Amino acid sequence: MGRHGHSLRNSSELKLSPPLPWQTHHHTPVRTFKIFKEAFLLPKTNPSLILSVFLIYFLAAFLYLAAFQLSTSSLLIDLTKKLNSLVTADPSSPTYFQLLAAILHDTKELTSVEVVFIIIGMIVTYVVKTITVYALAMTYVKKLLTLKELLCNVKRIMKGPIITQFLVSLLSYGYAVLLMVVVLVLWFISDGSTFLLILVGLLAFVAVVWYLYLATLFFLSITVSVVERDCYGVRAVARATELIKGNKWAGVGIIIIPIIVAIPIAAVYVTASVFVPLGLWSQLVAELVYMLAIEVLSFFVCAAFAVYYYECRRSHGEVTPDMVGNAVYTALPTADAV
Repeated sequence: MGRHGHSLRNSSELKLSPPLPWQTHHHTPVRTFKIFKEAFLLPKTNPSLILSVFLIYFLAAFLYLAAFQLSTSSLLIDLTKKLNSLVTADPSSPTYFQLLAAILHDTKELTSVEVVFIIIGMIVTYVVKTITVYALAMTYVKKLLTLKELLCNVKRIMKGPIITQFLVSLLSYGYAVLLMVVVLVLWFISDGSTFLLILVGLLAFVAVVWYLYLATLFFLSITVSVVERDCYGVRAVARATELIKGNKWAGVGIIIIPIIVAIPIAAVYVTASVFVPLGLWSQLVAELVYMLAIEVLSFFVCAAFAVYYYECRRSHGEVTPDMVGNAVYTALPTADAV
């Protein structure tokens, strides 16, 4: 609740009050580097909270990955040995069929473990991202919370962001699968035709560019569902679609630039892993450093989208909490929304 007693609402249900003096400006574009600058400085506003939240963010990812590797490594090693034995076994011998049955059993067991971890990973990711986005958004509007206050507040709003993230995940995976099927079908029927291969390449390029826009929209939808009360799921996506108008390239920049930064980090890690002989502990340290770098980058993207959300609102003339203390934009119910 803001200090004037108004909560954030979906603009499709509420009519904004007459513009205040600071609201009477035209649409101003959002700029990516301004967003990055403010996101970079964000931890200085409430360093203890941001550090605590980042530790939760990093440890959740690290412990999940460690648990996954410990749970599947022995199964993978055993499966690899059996596959190697199968290659050299006589297909007409009883041993061959015994190995085949054992491989099928191990594959089912490995798949079951992976499915469990995928479900656990989704839940953990959704909860941690909600905590992270809420902390960053509240810090941006100078609402300085302790970790205890943050967790209590997040507990009350958790349902909406989780539903939104689940919806966004379904849409993302659905788009990726559809794109893959279309590209593979076109490539298959091209039968070596240069024209069709070029067409497939252009389609893939356009689809990737469109996916960058969708990724921006989906990230913003998650932020909307965290910050705006009772605005989640399809409504959050619709609200994000309104906010992103005129500002989509700034949002796409938030997606692209971290990817560009991550490429050399990944290249150094892979090169070191493949070409530099490392002992067990050195390998673990290298993995930890690499994961830390990637998680810092991912955390920064969350911060950038928290800033981007408020900048999009500002660009459309909506009063944001950082403009007027802790107040949010004034909303009045329409005559037919009683």
